[in-house]
Amino acid sequence: MLKSELKENTRCSKCFEPAIIKQEYSGQYLCHSHFLIDFEAKAKREIRKRNWLSPHDSIAIALSGGAGSVACLLLLHKLFSQRRDIKLCAIHIDEGISSFRDPKDVVSIAEQIGVSCITETFEDAYGMTVDQYASHYEDICLWCTKKRQLLLDDIAREHNVTKIAYGYHLEDLSNAVFTGIVKGDPSSLLYGDARIDANHIAPLCLIPEREVVLYSGITTLTRCPYTGVNEIDLLDQYAQKHPSVHHAIVSLSDRISGKGV
Repeated sequence: MLKSELKENTRCSKCFEPAIIKQEYSGQYLCHSHFLIDFEAKAKREIRKRNWLSPHDSIAIALSGGAGSVACLLLLHKLFSQRRDIKLCAIHIDEGISSFRDPKDVVSIAEQIGVSCITETFEDAYGMTVDQYASHYEDICLWCTKKRQLLLDDIAREHNVTKIAYGYHLEDLSNAVFTGIVKGDPSSLLYGDARIDANHIAPLCLIPEREVVLYSGITTLTRCPYTGVNEIDLLDQYAQKHPSVHHAIVSLSDRISGKGV
């Protein structure tokens, strides 16, 4: 529940300043300052728990321009921009989707905070844009996801990047795991297409989407025209009454992979 949805004069549970959000899963109301503290503490805890950071790492944020990637960029810049042993950059890939986003706007987000942004296009790398592929084939999202990941990995190797950081949030991972359950696909129980391992990190993976959107400062997002309607509305409906369900599903995946506690 965001500020616009809160009752007038709702106060922070920690300091009685005006609240900007209610965490349905914790029952807490948080003001701006305590929201930032809570958000960043959860991300830092996940980084420590999974040993995602090492001295002399070179981290590239996969900057799509969506709220998750922007929040990830802002977070990692705030945490590590002053550390001399950690390097930060961003990578933006233009898939060639008309009326989706302007690559210049995405690059400017990184440049405004002093983070260099490496850019590449599907057309230059593969000789074909997503729009061109879509005019001949139907498996658009699968093709785009695989090609984008290959290109990210190639760019990372070329620039000596040791970690690629993604803006996956809690619902991203929960939906991927639940889709695997529904489809009976064991491989999808480990986050589906989301790459999370020693070299592909997701600091926001236990933070709900609406908190990620709030942290990013983005209030209007452009939806990819090739993204289908969520096939598992049942999960979203269930989560409205049981806000902790997304945490439970991601925890299940961690336990299956042996990473849980």
